[in-house]
Amino acid sequence: MLIEALLTMLALAAPQKAPAALVAPSSMFAATPNPAYQPQARAVDNWRFESALALEMAPVAAIRRAFGAEDGEPARCVKLNNYWCIKSAGWNGEIAADADGHVAFASAEEGAAVAALLLRRYYVDYGRRTARAIVERWAPAQCSLVLPPAAPRRPAAAPGRPASRGGMARMSPQRVVPMGIAPRGIHNTLRARWLAAHGRGGVNLKTARRPLAKPVDLMPAPSIMAGVSELPARREKLAELIQPAPRTTIADLPPSPAPRAPPVSVLNCSGELARIAAYAANVAQGVVGGANEDLALFTADGAPTENLAKVMANMAAVEIGPARPRDALIRIAVAQLRQLLEAPAKPGGGAAPTPPAHAGP
Repeated sequence: MLIEALLTMLALAAPQKAPAALVAPSSMFAATPNPAYQPQARAVDNWRFESALALEMAPVAAIRRAFGAEDGEPARCVKLNNYWCIKSAGWNGEIAADADGHVAFASAEEGAAVAALLLRRYYVDYGRRTARAIVERWAPAQCSLVLPPAAPRRPAAAPGRPASRGGMARMSPQRVVPMGIAPRGIHNTLRARWLAAHGRGGVNLKTARRPLAKPVDLMPAPSIMAGVSELPARREKLAELIQPAPRTTIADLPPSPAPRAPPVSVLNCSGELARIAAYAANVAQGVVGGANEDLALFTADGAPTENLAKVMANMAAVEIGPARPRDALIRIAVAQLRQLLEAPAKPGGGAAPTPPAHAGP
């Protein structure tokens, strides 16, 4: 009667979507001996039943989840029974991995046990004792490449029309004048008129056309023997000036400056650093005063403390938020880790298994 009443409540709560148990009631209650990973859905086929039992939900929400009648889409790692989003490394209970390397566990309990074991390895073996140090390795920054802005292209100059003689004549203030002597000078300035009237040597062109009444005797230029009255230093200087300049070849030219290197692209990590800081603050909340303080997850001999369960709950809340794993799930994982560490001390107990060297999210 109780099952029938719950199915009726589910049908009334979600009439547009029939629960899977109404179609095949026995399928949801049958145990799944070998869970399988579904690549198309990126989920383990038993994730609904596992999350209904392992996550903190109201009774009605848990039933809706188990029968496939929930509202909204859960976090990706919830579908993988991996509430701490651990990366693939050959863990116990690992049946597959998605495209990003996140493990698909056969059950939520095995995922929690691996999370506790991995935190011990971070704290004891790697010496990552603060929330910031753990998060920087657990969920490292994925910086984006920022390319420098391209230089703006200058617009090409429009080709101008070839100048013509008529066009040059219309240009202002320049004017085209006939070749030869300008009778009134160029631009009709006082100096231009004087130069145009006297010509070369200062001779007046107006009076130069008239015959001279008497030839003018000019002082003969003195003639001296070349080099008689010149000083030796003067002659050497003149000789240097007379000599032709040496021809410049390509080998004599200075080397051209090296081309400037293109601007180097940079990595933009501002958003990722803010995400890591917020993640670390949430991990340390309720455990220690800040993200850079020792979390005290394990004792000196490597035994887990009560802080381990608190940190695991905080980390899962960030990875699959707003969902949170049940306290019983984390307590079982911590108890299994403590039992695993105490196993070698028992009579006849074998060595505790250790994860591979490259393991880690």
